[in-house]
Amino acid sequence: MQAIREQTLLEVDYVSLSNPDREGRIIAPHSFAKTGLRWHLRAWCEKSQEYRDFVLSRFRGIPDLEGKSQKTGEDDTAWHTFIDVIFAPDPRLTPAQKEVIEADYQMQNGQLRINTRACLAQYVIQEMQVNIKMLDPDPKAQQLILVNKDDISEWLF
Repeated sequence: MQAIREQTLLEVDYVSLSNPDREGRIIAPHSFAKTGLRWHLRAWCEKSQEYRDFVLSRFRGIPDLEGKSQKTGEDDTAWHTFIDVIFAPDPRLTPAQKEVIEADYQMQNGQLRINTRACLAQYVIQEMQVNIKMLDPDPKAQQLILVNKDDISEWLF
C-alpha cells in the first residue's frame, strides 16, 4: 500500500509456475484487483517491461522500497480501458434449456454483458467457467459461450 500511495518501486521476490524458484523483480505497483478467489497486484515490471498482474500469495519475503517510480499506472492502457465481455447460452442447448440459462444470469436479449477493465477480462471468463480454447462435448457442462472473443482477443492471455 505504501508503494502505491508514494509511487515508489518495490524490489520483491516472486514465484510463478514458469519459475517456481524465487526470482527478484523490481515492480511499480498501482492497484489491487480481486479476481474470483485470488488477489492480484497490478504493476509495471522492470524485467518484462510491461504491466502485469502479480498474485499476492506468490510474493516471498519482505519487499524493499527502492525509490520513486516513473511508472504510476497512468499509462497502463489495459487497466484504463473498459470492455464488455459478452456471454450467451451454448447454442447446442435446447430452446427450453437456453431459457433456463438466460433466467439464471438475468440475460437481456439472450446475452449477459459484463463490463470490466481489459486486463481483467480473462479472469471474468474464468470466473464464469467458460473455456474459450475448446467446447465441452456436453453443452450442459459449460452452459455458456463467449460471444465476442474476436473483439476482445487482444486483451486475453
